[in-house]
Parts: sequence; structure tokens; C-alpha cells
Amino acid sequence: MKNKALIIIVCSCLLLCGCAKTITRKSTDIETVQTEAENYEGYSGLWSENGLSHNAVISNGGVEFSIEITDKNNLNGYLFTQQGTSDRIAEIDNITGKIDNDEFNYEYNDDGWGGSGILHITFRDDTIQIEVQNYKMRDTNLSGYGISGVYQLKQSKENETEKSESDMLKEIEERKQYREKCSFYSEVEEYLENVREVTDISSLVEPLYYTDMKIYQKQDFDQVPPLIIHLAKNEIYARHGYIFKSEDLNNYFKGQIWYEPSVSPENFKDSLFNKNEQENLKLLSGLDTYK
Repeated sequence: MKNKALIIIVCSCLLLCGCAKTITRKSTDIETVQTEAENYEGYSGLWSENGLSHNAVISNGGVEFSIEITDKNNLNGYLFTQQGTSDRIAEIDNITGKIDNDEFNYEYNDDGWGGSGILHITFRDDTIQIEVQNYKMRDTNLSGYGISGVYQLKQSKENETEKSESDMLKEIEERKQYREKCSFYSEVEEYLENVREVTDISSLVEPLYYTDMKIYQKQDFDQVPPLIIHLAKNEIYARHGYIFKSEDLNNYFKGQIWYEPSVSPENFKDSLFNKNEQENLKLLSGLDTYK
């Protein structure tokens, strides 16, 4: 099914490029009537977190949304996610419908793990936001994986695959300065290597926990060091661009290439959290004893 993304991308190359909305005018014998015709065809193609290529998502995990838009606002798409640490995948295909006033809603009944919900998709100037509403996890889904939460996607340039991957490695190297300034980063590395057995770059491109995608239980954090619980709690904020006042937290998250600081504490709104994040924040706040 991963090849579906590539098929849609090839088809979309025949369409117009650039995210544009056009205005057309209809002439009559009496007057000229100006009507606004929304044209979303420029959004056709592959969209992913951080604009990664398809190959990068397959290699390292991530989210991609492949869409083809015809007749200005008719959407046909395919949403795919892969967990880098376990290679679990979730997908929703045959996403069809019309975009209206920069928004699109699609109800799905199975994401490959039995999960269901509504994809609320918002088209912005240079990003596509996918927010999963009314998400319900199947009772038999013990892994907690599926398509849920909020995804911020950027347009990917498939013809620059090698450059995209090299840019990712370059960014990892550039952010090394922040990791070196973090007083507790060596403790995190030791935990990841010795307990989770993570020795590749996935520790820099993925969060410690997917608190936006599943609701964790207290027992999930048995034997987990206080520092890691503390970071898991703050990841919920970091995922939404929260700028940390703590120098160590600021340096730690700046060392992660998925983190994009954008919102100051005084402007941050808890309404950004989805239901999973809200529940996990309550749990982790109660478990956080790190000082």
C-alpha cells in the first residue's frame, strides 16, 4: 500500500504547481459579476512532517499525506503513518470529497488498527494541518498505535530525496550544540542505549512517547527514570512549539529535529492539546518527581 503514495504523486505532477486561490469573473450583457472560485490544485502532491521525502518516511518513520486535487477542489488522498522504532504502520486510503473554504472533513472507520474518527483537514498557505477528531481506539488494540492527534505537514520535494535526507543529517549535526549544552543529555542517551536499545538517529527524529496518539496508563511508566517521565510530560508542550524557560529543557528539545519553537509561554494555550494529550498530561504531571 505504500506504493499508493508514489502513484498519486506521479499523477499530481501533471497538475499546476503552487498553492493558489484564483478569482474568476463572469461577464453578462448587464454587468460583470465577480465570484471567487477556490482552486486547490496546487496542493496536489506529497505532504509530510518536516517536508521529508517518501523514502525518508519509509526509512525513519513519520507521516505522509498524498493527494490529488482535480476540478479545483475535488480531493482524492491517502494518509500513511509509520512508527520508526517498531515499523508499525497505519493508513487510510480512498479519502475523497470536496474542499470547502480551506477545510475538508472525512470520516474513517479503520486506520489499519481498527481505530475510527474524523479527519479535519485545514489548508493553509504553506502547510496542511490534519486534526483527528472523535478518535476511538479499538478495544483489542494493545499497541495503542493508529492515526490520531494533530499533524502539521509541509510539501515534500520528491525529486530532491537525497538532498532532503542529507539536510536531515545536517540539521542533526547543527543541533548538536544544544545537546552538548544540556546537562542531563548524557543520562537520556544512556537510558535510550541501555534500556530501549536505541543506537540510531531515531532518538533525534522521534519523541520519547506518542502522547498525542494513545492514552498511557500508570503501569506504562513502571521502572522508567524520573528524568524520562519529566521529559515525556514536557514533550506534550514541545510538540506544539512551546518555548521553554528552563535552559536545560530548551537545549534538550532544540537538539531534537522534530522540535520547532514557536510559541512563548504567555501566548501558549492548553486548548492546543487533543484528548489523548490532556489525559496523558494529567497522568505524567502526577508521576513527575524530577527536580
